[in-house]
Amino acid sequence: MKSYLSNFIWIGIFLCLCFSKNVVGKELTRPNIIIILSDDAGYNEFSAHGSKLFPTPRIDSIAKNGVMCTQGYVSGTVCSPTRAGLLTGRYQNRFGHEFNIPPVYSETNGLSLEETTIADVLKQAEYRTIALGKWHLGYAPKFHPMERGFTDYFGFLQGARSYFPQQKSSVLNRLLRDREPIPEKFEYMTDELAKQAANYITKHKSQPFFMYLAFNATHSPNHTLPADEKLFDDGNGKIKLRAMTAALDRAVGVVLDRLQELKLTDNTLVIFLNDNGGAAGHDNAPLRGQKGSTWEGGIRVPFLLQWPAQLPAGVRYEKPVISLDLFPTVMGAAGIQKSTGKPLDGVNLLPYLTKKQSGEPHQTLFWKNGTAYAVRDGNWKLVLGNKQATQPELFDLKEDPEEKTDVTKMNPEIAKSLQEKYRTWKKDFPKPTWGGAKDKD
Repeated sequence: MKSYLSNFIWIGIFLCLCFSKNVVGKELTRPNIIIILSDDAGYNEFSAHGSKLFPTPRIDSIAKNGVMCTQGYVSGTVCSPTRAGLLTGRYQNRFGHEFNIPPVYSETNGLSLEETTIADVLKQAEYRTIALGKWHLGYAPKFHPMERGFTDYFGFLQGARSYFPQQKSSVLNRLLRDREPIPEKFEYMTDELAKQAANYITKHKSQPFFMYLAFNATHSPNHTLPADEKLFDDGNGKIKLRAMTAALDRAVGVVLDRLQELKLTDNTLVIFLNDNGGAAGHDNAPLRGQKGSTWEGGIRVPFLLQWPAQLPAGVRYEKPVISLDLFPTVMGAAGIQKSTGKPLDGVNLLPYLTKKQSGEPHQTLFWKNGTAYAVRDGNWKLVLGNKQATQPELFDLKEDPEEKTDVTKMNPEIAKSLQEKYRTWKKDFPKPTWGGAKDKD
């Protein structure tokens, strides 16, 4: 009898192992995770948002195969702060990363070494952690991506650089493979980043991987390939921006196609977003403001997710979410219960996107860029939009998403309440580590 029970137990263990290791049954492995970040693009420069001048079918496909968050935000109004918030899952103002890192070498300016990154956590969970493209989180060796949790790196450290090979590179903008400078023998940076990303996917297909793919497209300088410009020589203007966007869309397609070729699509969580509102010269319609402002045009961005094994397809999620949510969302996807770092400000979006949990992911969200700030509570938003603004304005975003009508006089108590929430939120923040201006509030 004991022998029979023993054999039965061992058979049960064997079957469990088979299922967990995909010998039989449905695939149960931890998902691959790819975060794709574009740079400085306008809200109305994606056909998923209804743009006619900027067709982006490959980017749009992420929404068609998954979820489009129609009220997706980033935590910063410019490049470097958004990246700091995204990779730490914490409001970057909490650790003094409020402004863009100055474009000069510094041993002190960079993503705080006291903060834990999403790559740190996933690396500990035995993920391959790969960063590509624009870093913009510090230039000294201690701030290098491979010191911040990434096992591999291909890209450049500065916030902007040429899209074409440089004859003479600086320490800040030269092209790196891991920590070493490499010859610049590519044709066009956007295509090269896609090619390298696809190669890393192929190389590490047998191990769960996390990829942070930060394109510099469509940030200035407005460098384009002649063939891309020809696509938009139709008299409608914005030829260079449209050509750069076409290259970005093509590059995203290269990544998606490689996942499909390797049969990795179903079990890969792909997230696409932009780092802030469109810069000057870009199209943020119908939103007010642009990069650097705390109006919707400075902080509201495309925010798309697909994971065919877990997320429904073709869903529009209408409640506010923020890039800070990506850290806990990725942890949830990877089956990681808790970060080893400081408390996170975001929430795991997966239960909301799969309708396992109702309600709002966030009641209140905040933004601060020097004297400009905003606080959103439900549909109410109090905002001092930029450094030229002198008085905060109150908007009902449900009725007025374009922030055209200030309703402070009709709702003084709501404006006062939101201002107090903002003051409470920021009261213990350190002085920004670099740059900045004295608060007006």
